[in-house]
Amino acid sequence: MRALVYDKYGPPEQVLRLEQVPRPQPQPGEVLVRVKAASVNSWDWDLVIGSPMGRISGPFKPPHKILGADIAGTVEAVGQGVTAFQPGDAVFGDLSEGKWGGFADYVCAPAKTLAKIPGGLAFAEAAAIPQAGALALQALRKFENLGPGHTVLFNGAGGGVGTFGIQLAKPTGAKIIAVDRAEKREPVLALGADSFIDYKSADFTAAPESYDLIIDVVANRPAAHFARCLKPGGRLMLIGGTYGSLIRTALRGLVTREKSLGVLVYKVSPADNLELAGKVRPVIDSTFPLEDGAKALRRLGSGLAVGKVIVAMV
Repeated sequence: MRALVYDKYGPPEQVLRLEQVPRPQPQPGEVLVRVKAASVNSWDWDLVIGSPMGRISGPFKPPHKILGADIAGTVEAVGQGVTAFQPGDAVFGDLSEGKWGGFADYVCAPAKTLAKIPGGLAFAEAAAIPQAGALALQALRKFENLGPGHTVLFNGAGGGVGTFGIQLAKPTGAKIIAVDRAEKREPVLALGADSFIDYKSADFTAAPESYDLIIDVVANRPAAHFARCLKPGGRLMLIGGTYGSLIRTALRGLVTREKSLGVLVYKVSPADNLELAGKVRPVIDSTFPLEDGAKALRRLGSGLAVGKVIVAMV
């Protein structure tokens, strides 16, 4: 089978290569999936270039030969003990708690990480949902009873998490503020954001006590500034950022009263993926064939993508 492989950190154009590798065989509790589409996440980017965040589980060499966590495809075979799926089922899920391997024609996935794709959802759309969608959903759950009178801000609103989060928050009636680069203004507002801030021209943390909930995938402001701009009882949920910014914000949260500053502890959840499939429509920025996987990683790493970048196997 074809697979996009690498064995050292570096620019995707230099370290990723398409190779023929043996097709994996499902172990007990696993499902062999013929991958139709996989989506690219910031974690893939960190693991390719070897950022400090990407090197946590592999300080000197990549921990996985084949990246790709979010997949959608059809069941080819099932391992011993698997009863929830059978060959031919259309499935999707996040493999980041296992061996990854989604940037390939076939991958073995723990059955517990998968769900059947609801009717009417294309493979590319299904592949776009799991990680980014569940991150947005789980972050929003941290603020109970979000609704009219509340203000929620998404920093990095034009990416995967933000485009899902805006769609999820809109029905609550809360005011939604989107922060990103100016080029993403119109598509982000079209998703339902009430206002937009260009992070290059304005600091969203400058106005004191302005937000009830901040969901941040960038963490490009000092922890003290987050505390300043939250309303009493407000909450910050960091989903991404540098290792240092995450640690500093978590430590600040231990000593900040009346306001909550925290880092989201993400859990892979097929149930969340199914819930999302019925609530939101993924925003797909671009689609690349597997042989152009390096271009897909570069597109995500450029910061210009709106929504999700997809790698298609067929």
